Amino acid sequence: MKKISLLLTFALVMALAVPAFAVVDNVKITGEVETVFEIGHYGENVDKTAELWADGDALDIDLPVVGDNKDSDDFPAERAFYQTIGLNITGNVENINFDLAVDTITNSFAEATRVPYSNTGYDLGEGDDTNQFKMDTALLTVTKGVSTLKAGDFADYDVDSYFIDEEDMEGVEVSTTIADYDVRAFVVGEDGDKGDDYYGVSATKNFANGSYTGKLYHARAEEKLTDLAVAATYDVNELFTVNGEVVFNSSKDQADETESDSLINLGAKYKATDVVTVRGEFETVGDKFKAAPQADLEEDNDYTKFNLGSDFALNANNTLKADYTVVDYADNSEKKNTIELALDNTTGAFTNTASVEFTTNDNYKENTDVTVLTLGTEYAMSDISTVNAKLVNKSTDKAHDDGDLSYTYLVAGLNQKLSDNISWNTEAQFITGEKNNVDGKGNSVKTKLTVSF
Repeated sequence: MKKISLLLTFALVMALAVPAFAVVDNVKITGEVETVFEIGHYGENVDKTAELWADGDALDIDLPVVGDNKDSDDFPAERAFYQTIGLNITGNVENINFDLAVDTITNSFAEATRVPYSNTGYDLGEGDDTNQFKMDTALLTVTKGVSTLKAGDFADYDVDSYFIDEEDMEGVEVSTTIADYDVRAFVVGEDGDKGDDYYGVSATKNFANGSYTGKLYHARAEEKLTDLAVAATYDVNELFTVNGEVVFNSSKDQADETESDSLINLGAKYKATDVVTVRGEFETVGDKFKAAPQADLEEDNDYTKFNLGSDFALNANNTLKADYTVVDYADNSEKKNTIELALDNTTGAFTNTASVEFTTNDNYKENTDVTVLTLGTEYAMSDISTVNAKLVNKSTDKAHDDGDLSYTYLVAGLNQKLSDNISWNTEAQFITGEKNNVDGKGNSVKTKLTVSF
């Protein structure tokens, strides 16, 4: 994928050269300068504090941070003071639209102080102490008519849950329309040196009451994986919609041994009244099904999942959601059951959310229960200032295989738009709890001044 960076470098040079010619009115160069200062504390038990922060209901970071895993940068640094500069170049030349977004320069004002994570020896927190021009991330988008080409770094790339649902991928994607089919083709790889490659093409045909899609994916990782899928949606009437997908999966390991299996996903949505909408989903995955390394399934394979949910539009300002999910994972004797209630509320300048999630037999272990309470609010003080806050309380009543985990996580922020092109955002985090009966406590403050031009 390094060739992508060379392509983007060439595109940047050409775009910067364009204003010298007659098409100057068709090209617009904008930029953004971010100045960031962060301080963080991990307390006496750095590893435990990191494990609390990494939980999916807090920062949602993968641990341990090993190999090409760049998630160590997502943790707070003990101290970081730096500046980043990005450029965005847009234009239209002979009916071809292009957009080049580039993060070009990181200027460190002081050496970053990162926190050693003893489990792997990696340092936690963002820290780039080099002062140089570099092509950190870049994405070139070229559009003509119904066709779009994207090349470079994709910050959040979502193909399908069984194939790719991941951040930090890089490659090339083309989308177009051929004979009334919406076609998408891509070649991408991980942003790093691991060397896994992902290829895919899909074609969607839309009709009056729905659509159907054919998909062919291939991954070259530790195992070679191929997925052939057919998906469809159908509006039975104005109130009732169904959807489904069947995936045929084939895999070949390093010894050239081949296995195959399938995934089936079915869903439905019914608007019972103007107030109540009912949702349902069923998914079953075979025991020899091989998901790609960047997939995001409920489990790797060999499970059945059922979900039943409802949305209640209580009034213009309040929406209540209720979900019940059960997962039967064949490798374990117990079924995992989850009940979730969530309320979205708008009151004047306040936008509020509240949810509670209760899981029994978490990790498919008997009497292992987890409760997660989440409260959030955002208050628009004025056209200039917005305040937001979120509280997460997670508790377990029995030790898991990966350890007992309980914590309280609080994050609060103040966002200020000082002018049309200057904003100042500040965020504070605090977490306290325990894992394996060992306490952890941490906090951080991050402030960012953004100037656009």
